[in-house]
Amino acid sequence: MNNSAGRRIADENGTIYELDRRLGEGGQGTVFLVRNGRQAVKILQNTTQSRREDLRRQIKLVRQLDLAGINIALPIALLAAPRLGYVMRFLSGMESLTSLIEVPRQTDGIGEWYLQGGGLRRRLRLLAKCAELFAQLHAKGLAYGDPSPDNIFISSNNEADEVWLIDTDNLKYDDSASNRGFYTSSYGAPELELGKSGTNTLTDAHAFAVIAFKSLSLVHPLMGDLVNNGDPDLITQALQGKLPWIDDSSDDLNRCIQGLPREIVLSPKLRKLCQRTFGEGLNNPQKRPGINQWVETLYSAADYTLKCDHCSNTFYANNTHCSWCDVPRSQFIQVAISRWEPQHGIVSTPLQAIALELNVTTELTSRITTGITDHQRHQPSISLKASQESTGISITVQSLNGKSYWLTSNGRDNVEVEISDRPKRFPLDPQRFSTWVLHFAPLDQPQRVAKFTLVSRVAQ
Repeated sequence: MNNSAGRRIADENGTIYELDRRLGEGGQGTVFLVRNGRQAVKILQNTTQSRREDLRRQIKLVRQLDLAGINIALPIALLAAPRLGYVMRFLSGMESLTSLIEVPRQTDGIGEWYLQGGGLRRRLRLLAKCAELFAQLHAKGLAYGDPSPDNIFISSNNEADEVWLIDTDNLKYDDSASNRGFYTSSYGAPELELGKSGTNTLTDAHAFAVIAFKSLSLVHPLMGDLVNNGDPDLITQALQGKLPWIDDSSDDLNRCIQGLPREIVLSPKLRKLCQRTFGEGLNNPQKRPGINQWVETLYSAADYTLKCDHCSNTFYANNTHCSWCDVPRSQFIQVAISRWEPQHGIVSTPLQAIALELNVTTELTSRITTGITDHQRHQPSISLKASQESTGISITVQSLNGKSYWLTSNGRDNVEVEISDRPKRFPLDPQRFSTWVLHFAPLDQPQRVAKFTLVSRVAQ
């Protein structure tokens, strides 16, 4: 299939396409970029007449679906016989997620290579956006069917974080009883490997968890030293859920010395999600975390990362030193998001924390200020920027959506300031203002709030 590059093929309408480089390979076919165009072609391996009719029905189904607002490459036309496949829309400047997983043989260092892909923060955001795409499909009662790194495309520019899904021929309404479908073996849930189930939203969740784990830690969660150094049939046993996963909290049979240390690349909440997915959820799909849980956990993990002043890599702010070069962490402002009630004040432990770096503008979106999880979660609400002044640290806050917010302090001088679209600056001075709280709604309403704490630089 790889030598199809350079060949000219036609669709059923007579349009000719010249194949360029291979973009990826899934459980049932290979995807090629079309030369000098904005399309891609998927060539399927099974060319039977019944498979052709199945594909024709599938493309008809996909064209009838309301997929507006979902970054998924829609089919344009079927290929002409005898080839089986279809042409799909494709955006230039994209590459498969595999580029962030497969370490080149000639690499000076993992940290440098990790940084070339945008570092930890970018990986977390890309994965969050990917999980969001799957969640959008699941909300419509659809299962994607074949999640794999080759079917997920990301911006080639490591300063950008756009994500698209390129495969639609396995997209079906969720039906675990009858929807057999195709899948890529390394990412298939045990119930698929054992033939006990068809593809569904929970098999999607398993595949995505494997993708996320590999993208961050660079090792498969089920392929430990026992499997890598043992007989080939141990691979099958691992994929069928008959062996413990590599970080199982109660069984070290299949531990793995490869990959990046999990405490460097996985936040505590991400580690818990992995334990639930590959522990109790491995052979019990009903206990497996759904895609929506991954969305918020990945975004929250990205929010609590810092950029190292020395090596420019990103790391979790709860670490006292950069995870990549061991340089002490610089000072930053921790923005703790909690629930608040008018009669009681803050009534919960922080729902999440944001690491606010000096001289970097950070936008708080509706996801943070209201907790919404629908398509409006990315609407900008507030901007924050911390600066080093001659008198100390100050923070500039501004409304981005036309709404008013309120800043209060219970220090020596009680303060209540309305925040609008005109920037307001306040000092982080614990001698005078013991606690600054930014309210995301009028003070007489239950709401989310942000509390600001200066975290000092770690001594050399």
